[in-house]
Amino acid sequence: MEEAKIKSILENKLTLLVKLTRQMEKLLKSIDQNDEPSLTKILDEKESVIKSLVSEDQELKKGVALLDEKSRVAIANKFKDLGTKIEKEIEKIIRMENDCEKKLLNEKFELLEKMKSTRNGRTLLKGYGVSKRIKPKISGSI
Repeated sequence: MEEAKIKSILENKLTLLVKLTRQMEKLLKSIDQNDEPSLTKILDEKESVIKSLVSEDQELKKGVALLDEKSRVAIANKFKDLGTKIEKEIEKIIRMENDCEKKLLNEKFELLEKMKSTRNGRTLLKGYGVSKRIKPKISGSI
């Protein structure tokens, strides 16, 4: 009975990880395209999948805790191929997360450079005597 439950949890976890991988691919595309609305939508979806994964992990821990050592070893050997598939998906997701992080850091540095150049440009303009703000000749409410 417990074996079937653990198998279904692992299969569900693998399905969620595949879904997360697809969302990471969409995330990379939206970062490349600078599409902020879709980026926030994808991040919200990703967060819900991660919550589901956390609940699956907690359920798996509860199921494994009820088993004795001999049963754990037997189930681990039986579902070894499922475990390797899960590990491969996790490795894919980690690589994609690292790519996203690098791209976002590059975007951040580019924005900082633009901000610095704008600030420097304003400083240079002050040397040429930028026109002062024109104040209205009629003051107060009319």
